[in-house]
Amino acid sequence: MFEFWRKREDQFEVEMKLIRDEINRSERFGYGFVLLVVELSHSAPRGLSKLFPGRTLSFHILEKNLRSYDKVGETALRRYHVLLPQTDGEGAQVIEARIKELARKSNFGDVTIGSACYPDDGKTPRALIEHAVSQIPHF
Repeated sequence: MFEFWRKREDQFEVEMKLIRDEINRSERFGYGFVLLVVELSHSAPRGLSKLFPGRTLSFHILEKNLRSYDKVGETALRRYHVLLPQTDGEGAQVIEARIKELARKSNFGDVTIGSACYPDDGKTPRALIEHAVSQIPHF
């Protein structure tokens, strides 16, 4: 039972490291990126998830329908972080619309998305996450 929570904490640390790495890359090459926090109102059908403990089917569908260099991570039950390198606010809106359409077609339930642009909305992983989460209305 405690292994489940340890894995969630480890996943959060992995996500923080991915964001820190992207911040370093962005500073080095002079471009921005967008962090999306995607929340689903209810669990997606389990399907393939039985083969992948700790991940819902929606994770795999979401990951498969984004750009090859975008990074998706599940940080909590029904909450995902999507890292969009070399993307600005307008590009993020296009991706948000794509995710919402995908959710409608795949029957994920209600989807809410918060976004944070680096460096405008925050310069640390925690600040970016907090900004994106603050934009999500609670169900």
